[in-house]
Amino acid sequence: MIAILGYVVFLVGMIWLIVTAVQTGKDTADKVIWGLVNFFCQPLGGIVFYFVKKQGLVPLLLVIGGFILMIVGGGASFSMGNLPQ
Repeated sequence: MIAILGYVVFLVGMIWLIVTAVQTGKDTADKVIWGLVNFFCQPLGGIVFYFVKKQGLVPLLLVIGGFILMIVGGGASFSMGNLPQ
């Protein structure tokens, strides 16, 4: 249940970061680049976006909090023992 909450919080934060990136871009190329970075590289892309653009703290905190909840809830397993043999 905690992992599901984490996924939802992560998704909301990620969408919010993408929208923020598109809204704060100077030109079309800037908007597309930051939108794609925030789509494909979360949570690292959100952290870089925040430090470069100085915007998007609340959605970034949602992404990080959701990521932590996913790990605590067992929804994101990074163990080698879970790989198929």
